[in-house]
Amino acid sequence: MREKVTALIRLYRPDVCFITFLTALAGPYLSRGSFDLRDIGIAAFLSLIPYNYVYAFNALTDRTEDAINHPERPLPAGRVTARAAQVYTALLLVLAVAGSLLLFRGAALFLALLIPLLGTLYSAGPFKFKDHPLVAAIITAWGLIHPFFITGDSAQVPLGLSFILLAAGVTIFKDIGDTAGDAAAGRRSIRAVLSPGALWGISLFLLAGSGAALAQGGRYFILPVPLLLAATLIHVRLRHPLEKSFPFLYTRLIRAALAALCVTGFMAIVDMLGGRA
Repeated sequence: MREKVTALIRLYRPDVCFITFLTALAGPYLSRGSFDLRDIGIAAFLSLIPYNYVYAFNALTDRTEDAINHPERPLPAGRVTARAAQVYTALLLVLAVAGSLLLFRGAALFLALLIPLLGTLYSAGPFKFKDHPLVAAIITAWGLIHPFFITGDSAQVPLGLSFILLAAGVTIFKDIGDTAGDAAAGRRSIRAVLSPGALWGISLFLLAGSGAALAQGGRYFILPVPLLLAATLIHVRLRHPLEKSFPFLYTRLIRAALAALCVTGFMAIVDMLGGRA
């Protein structure tokens, strides 16, 4: 039983949970200079329930390609049955909708309910956005930053857009090494749309644009994120041919982003504690 529960939990990605938790907390922090226990609770709800649903549902619809690209994952490895995953996903959807109705009102409620709605449309018909590689990269980037728009005030929308540019500089490499499974599922890879050099150049351009927007807005303490990502991108390009780097480039960028976010989060907490003192 314990192994099955663990396998269900692993349908979700811990890096996505961490990033969406931080972007949810960034809303109140960058809007009013602090966050409280209620804000932490809302961030925990958003990262643990609605986004968990999105990734669990995607795991269900990705079984064909995951059997080739990621046979170690719970569903293709047989550690959890499709039926159990379906029940788990349905429970998460109910909790996501019910929790959103309890916690949010007005525009925030609409934005919270967009998470399960767009998550469903990403993985299933009628649109199935993940079948369109550029659209999938943009929606994934937006999705990671979306909690910021729920918890922040409307004056922070331009800042949120710069965050989306930053995230898109990473998500453009999403599934870049999964071409075999995508082909088996009848899905085009982004490598069929853009050359390796074009992908690298677009990513660097997005990261530079994000950094410039953050500097223009005076958000200097966030600059380590785009700077470290750009440095990682350049380092990998200098040390490895692009084709050979693709299988691990996305993972490297995610790790760099997590490290930079930890530093930025620590700086924000120090700033809050200093303000209270």
